Amino acid sequence: MISKFLTLTVGLLAWLPLLGDSVLSVGGGSGSTGDTITVPVNLENDVEVQGWSFGICHDPLNLALLGAVDGATTLTVNGGGPPDFNQLSVEADGLTVGVVISFLGTSILPVGSGYELLLVDYELTGIPDVAPIVATTCFCDTLGVPAVATLLVSGGQSIVPLQECGEFTIAPPPDFCLDMVCEGGTADASLSWSECSTFDYFLLHRDGELISMFDAGIFEYLDLGLDPGSYFYQLIGVVFPDPTGTPEVLVATCEVQIIPVTIATIDPPSGHYLGGTQLTITGTGFLAASDTTVNLGGIPAEEVTVQDDTSLTCIAPVSTSGIGPVNIDVMNSLGSDSVSDGFLYGFKRGIVNGDTRIDVGDPVFQLEWLFLDGPAPDCIDAADTDDNGMIDIGDAIYVLMYLFRDGQPPAEPFFVAGLDETDNDPYDCTP
Repeated sequence: MISKFLTLTVGLLAWLPLLGDSVLSVGGGSGSTGDTITVPVNLENDVEVQGWSFGICHDPLNLALLGAVDGATTLTVNGGGPPDFNQLSVEADGLTVGVVISFLGTSILPVGSGYELLLVDYELTGIPDVAPIVATTCFCDTLGVPAVATLLVSGGQSIVPLQECGEFTIAPPPDFCLDMVCEGGTADASLSWSECSTFDYFLLHRDGELISMFDAGIFEYLDLGLDPGSYFYQLIGVVFPDPTGTPEVLVATCEVQIIPVTIATIDPPSGHYLGGTQLTITGTGFLAASDTTVNLGGIPAEEVTVQDDTSLTCIAPVSTSGIGPVNIDVMNSLGSDSVSDGFLYGFKRGIVNGDTRIDVGDPVFQLEWLFLDGPAPDCIDAADTDDNGMIDIGDAIYVLMYLFRDGQPPAEPFFVAGLDETDNDPYDCTP
């Protein structure tokens, strides 16, 4: 049974994930709070497709996932009937799909466009105040255990398609509104505000004391020369809809910290040596300047996003020094902080084909290496799935049993990237 399954797997799926030009897209729409919208998941493929898998995550604050059904293409893709394998899982926080059109390879999805893979129902739950709410649905690789990857299978290779998110616009009721944004620094606070309709004038207070008054059309203020500490601002907008009547008064507030740049926590503390791990770093002073950056081992992190003055996210880059600890630095033009050995670059057992997630491509890659003179893994120790000090066909079977037969997960490090802590470590793991 196992040998037959391995033969089919080698024929169907790739041992190296590739970036392709095929496009996987999820639709969107617009409406009011409480409306239900059905959107398609479509595929435009420039290669013949043998199967696919993906996860779809949505904005849980403004959308509710009601359900999903197979699209017209999926229902007829296997010689006019459904696929040989079709697993759809719908949960509150998203959905996952895994499809193999034909185990024997007798049917494929030819090159084409407008293929309808899935139909998904969403309820618009967000309640906008004045401005419309734009909520998104996007493909994601975080759902399921193990997580389901977004990929296509063509010619026995795993291909990551281009991915287009969907947008839902929730229309608001008309009303007055006043929003204020404050940014702190090391000595100054920058305040800006926006309105839905014109106010006659504004009053600005700092810690309960009136510091300025603005006529209509003024939307920013720079509070200079502040000492370190916390400051609370209150902006009062006044408008007279009826010149002889009672004015409409709205209040917007915000708080800023005048603080240096510091690092408090780094989560997670480790990740795969090929990069891609999303880090959340907490501390202070991240909004002190607009040019805050993060380095790991001297290499700039990717997609640095400052959430607020005490939190930022970034993506760990590929390690250039192999596995092991590296320093983390957060810096901007007004200050910096560093944590020695703040992040550990490690590996995960079973992941051998040059990416950072485990899927059927990994055992196929390992079998190609062992028996068909294929390329060796960059991290040899990752191929010792059961950590017994030997690498053989049993390691590939171990991964297949975990992925498809509820088998035991590979030996640590697996769930979290790390180093080999056992004595059975005769192999190199240097990218």
